[in-house]
Amino acid sequence: MNHEIEQALQDALKRKQPSPDFAARVMARLPETAPARGTVIAMPARRPWLAIAIAATLAIGSFAGLRYQQYRQGQEAKRQLILALQITSEKLTLAQHKVVGISERRIDQ
Repeated sequence: MNHEIEQALQDALKRKQPSPDFAARVMARLPETAPARGTVIAMPARRPWLAIAIAATLAIGSFAGLRYQQYRQGQEAKRQLILALQITSEKLTLAQHKVVGISERRIDQ
């Protein structure tokens, strides 16, 4: 089945010579007021304020994206610091209990 589809696609996409009257038919469809070849077509006047507004929007968006990224990095650093302080607190508490336990054993002996 795939071979049949591939063959059909190849047949449909084969390069074919246009009919002899192809150029004449295309030219007949062109409007009579079409500019001559090589004529420069005047584009409508651009609005400079629109370009400025787009540039300003992109600049503000880029700045906001950068600030948000910095905010997220700060939040991640804060989370890691709090976790490190919790682990340190737990380890210090464990060490304190061991020291107290050793001190109590010495007093009992």
